[in-house]
Amino acid sequence: MPQPQPQQSPAGSGSDPAWHQALAYAVTGRRLEQLGRQSRPDLPWLTDYLSRLTRGTAAEAPEAPSSDGRVPADLMTGIGPAQFGAALRELRHALDAAGPPREQPVTADRPWSAEELRLMADRPPHHGS
Repeated sequence: MPQPQPQQSPAGSGSDPAWHQALAYAVTGRRLEQLGRQSRPDLPWLTDYLSRLTRGTAAEAPEAPSSDGRVPADLMTGIGPAQFGAALRELRHALDAAGPPREQPVTADRPWSAEELRLMADRPPHHGS
């Protein structure tokens, strides 16, 4: 099944943020440089693209690098944290509604980061252990 071509920013606007790359990295743990740069995210298009990617075969999907769960700083350049958080929430909601197969999660299968392990081990003082 041919995948749709990534939506690109108009020529000459190389200073646009990497919205689609950053959002895709947040939900897959993969760098998808073919997504280019956009002045604002097109969430319906990106939802469709990522849904097709998760349904594709392992040969079609790029290999996931080891990730600590954070989006690389170079992908976040020019994107405000509040805007990114809102877009990411909307994208995750849309991906849940699009219904990827439950045996194939949208998020990357990765070991917990040191910070996540610390938070999981944290217990309130009255817990007793």
